[in-house]
Amino acid sequence: MLRVFTRVSLLLFVLALLAGCASSHMAPVPIERQAKGPAPGKALVVFLRPSSIGGAVQSPLYDGDTYIGTLGMKSRIAYQAAPGKHMFMVTGESADFLEADLLPGKTYYTAVVPRIGVWKARFSFRPQNGQIDENELQEWLNATTEMTTGPDADKWAQENQAHAQSLKAEYLPKWHAKPDADKQRLHASSGR
Repeated sequence: MLRVFTRVSLLLFVLALLAGCASSHMAPVPIERQAKGPAPGKALVVFLRPSSIGGAVQSPLYDGDTYIGTLGMKSRIAYQAAPGKHMFMVTGESADFLEADLLPGKTYYTAVVPRIGVWKARFSFRPQNGQIDENELQEWLNATTEMTTGPDADKWAQENQAHAQSLKAEYLPKWHAKPDADKQRLHASSGR
């Protein structure tokens, strides 16, 4: 009887942990409001997480210190960005960075790829600089739901700001120390 109680308790703990990881501050975008392209004078950056690997772990995204939104498995965020230079950050157990040079009127794509961490998933950017074919991109778009920040997003961002800043302070110097060939970059010329 004690074994059954222990197993049930463990199962309830895991379910509570997974529920706590859920992103309640994000909401699906209705089809009629989904991004069709960049807004006037903006560049559109589409962050896609088509994989279900690391599904219980969310991946918050930032443009510099500005919270963009949180990707869950099989989701995407269409971010209207000012043209010019950006340093995007994705967090999980660690942080990873994507340097971008964006042109107005262009659309850019980058995958957010989970990888194994010590305690939970880590995430990396996989910028699409012309190496993805149209069929694969369409598969990713079909496999994901466009999400946007909900009414609790500002509160969530404030509550998690210190953690995001600590990850940035730890991992951005490591990104800068990488050889240039190993740094993730989204090139201006890869916009469509």
